[in-house]
Amino acid sequence: MTERHELRWGGFAGLAFVVLAMLGRFLPGTAPTIDDSDSTISSWLSDHRSMILLSSLLWAAAAGLVIWFAAAFAEAIRERAERSDVHLALLAGSVLVGAAIFVNAGLTAAAAFGITGRDAGITMALYELSAVMTTMIGIAAALPLAAAGIGVLRTHVMPNWLGYLALLAAAVSFLGALGVFADSGTFVAGGTLMTTVPLLLSAVWILGASGYMVREHLPELTTGDKAVPQL
Repeated sequence: MTERHELRWGGFAGLAFVVLAMLGRFLPGTAPTIDDSDSTISSWLSDHRSMILLSSLLWAAAAGLVIWFAAAFAEAIRERAERSDVHLALLAGSVLVGAAIFVNAGLTAAAAFGITGRDAGITMALYELSAVMTTMIGIAAALPLAAAGIGVLRTHVMPNWLGYLALLAAAVSFLGALGVFADSGTFVAGGTLMTTVPLLLSAVWILGASGYMVREHLPELTTGDKAVPQL
């Protein structure tokens, strides 16, 4: 059985992830989209270089925290559905998401790091690569979110509304990834609608799940006729 302190620390990791992710997303301000001019993007990277580098460091740290959170959540599901592979999908998906976030943080930092004196074509290539990868993370995020939603609804490890919210976040994340087909307009890759909205919805779900984990408000496990308290 998962020790309560392990579950609680997983919840704290989830809360810390949300804090770092929000700071990483909003500290640099509103970024230009890939359909803006080369000079606009280069100027923004140069003017916000320090904040972009700090944001990248925050995202790199957040990448590990989301895996920690998901590992604790997956273990809670495994205890209640040992014959199901839902917890494995959740854990594997979170590793995929964490790795993608870490790599994307490096790409974003690289775009800003050597901006002075660099050829504009290289800068644009790095910026577009980061924008596309940020959008495609939605595909990766859909897997652990869907697994978490299914796990909650099957095991009732948490209230059903958290399960439905996870499934909604998975669907929105998947739809957001379709922004890779747009290179301009509202649905442009890397834009607010296709990346920030899915992030905010996922963050709300993680906050809810982390709150239950930190407070250890999970239902009892049963072994035969004997209940094992989870509080």
